[in-house]
Amino acid sequence: MFYGWKLAALITGGNFMLQGSAVYCMNAFMEPLCEVNGWTRAGLNLSMGLAVLAGQLAMPLAAAVSARRSLRLLTALGALAGGAATLGMGMTSSLALYTLWFILVWVCAQFCGGVVGNALISRWFRHFQGRAFGVANAGSSLAGVMLPFFCMALIHAFGVTAAYSVLGVVTCLLGPLAWWLVRDEPQALGLHPDGRRHEPHMPKAAPVNTSFAALIHSRQAWFVGIAYGLALMTASTFMSQMKPRFADLGLEAWPAMLLACLSALFAALAKYAWGWVSDRTSPLVASRLIMAMSVTSVALLLLPPSLPLLALFSVAFGGCIGGLWTVLPAVVSWYFGSQNFLAAYKFIAIILILRCAGFPVMAASHGLFGSYVLADAFFGASLLTALVLTFLLRPGDAVGNTHHRR
Repeated sequence: MFYGWKLAALITGGNFMLQGSAVYCMNAFMEPLCEVNGWTRAGLNLSMGLAVLAGQLAMPLAAAVSARRSLRLLTALGALAGGAATLGMGMTSSLALYTLWFILVWVCAQFCGGVVGNALISRWFRHFQGRAFGVANAGSSLAGVMLPFFCMALIHAFGVTAAYSVLGVVTCLLGPLAWWLVRDEPQALGLHPDGRRHEPHMPKAAPVNTSFAALIHSRQAWFVGIAYGLALMTASTFMSQMKPRFADLGLEAWPAMLLACLSALFAALAKYAWGWVSDRTSPLVASRLIMAMSVTSVALLLLPPSLPLLALFSVAFGGCIGGLWTVLPAVVSWYFGSQNFLAAYKFIAIILILRCAGFPVMAASHGLFGSYVLADAFFGASLLTALVLTFLLRPGDAVGNTHHRR
């Protein structure tokens, strides 16, 4: 097996324990945290919103640091600090302190996985980048399949603190594993990208100016950033609260959690599938398909709720939204070139701050109306906007369009 796939598996582990647990585990923790500490869902939504905002602001920072520091060191430190912060989340009854620990978890998620993981993949793969990004980012969705049930069982048996403690300790263990496995580039082990016997030939293309000033005037950067910011906003807010949403519609706790995990399962499977689509067609085609299918899946919520319909929504929404973090880095690399990945990704990450707006919208919808109806209308309109933006992108502007991606 090519060594790069081992690194992709490690990044999956980082995304599983940090990004995945931060998003999906709230399905298990939200109601117990409110009961034990006297918090409200609106308060927890605002806490999550601040944490996601901090994590989003950390993306350009992580991209800048990754260009200057060892990816191996950053991944190991991210795991250790993220694990310590997870432990802290279970040891406080103060919402303010909980939010601070939550912020640190989201920031660390960009270093153990996240931006640093994507930078690692961009160096170890060329022609199989889409599938490699899919494997590396599958961890966040796989967490949604397993961790909510696991945490729910731990909470029922031992309490909130014990559940957070187990998550924190396991996350810390990724630190020494990352230090042992990670190498910044394949050349450090005498290898070449994709496991080839020689450096892959890349056709000559016109140089791309990826300075901050140039990217400000780049329509590709703005369209990609806004489209994916809106889509990821919908993905994060929906997937973090599927179980409470289904419970509000009358389902019992365990069936509601089962549907939430079912959605995460299809999101995990979709990551590799969308990477394959991206490699076989182009990241732009994959972007248009994923946005169109996401709009269709959210439209299912307009129908009268029933168990079969909610199951269909869980499968359809997870299968669409799951590919966003796979196709996003692929489309950035395609438009700006692998050698410019970090510079372009750093700028686009700033625009992705849009995704943080979803949690205040959810808080306002539930606080004012006791339901998510207002939020659903807002997110549906956001996905339609994202779809339109992908059709405004031109294939001929992509550096990666100068050769056929296999």
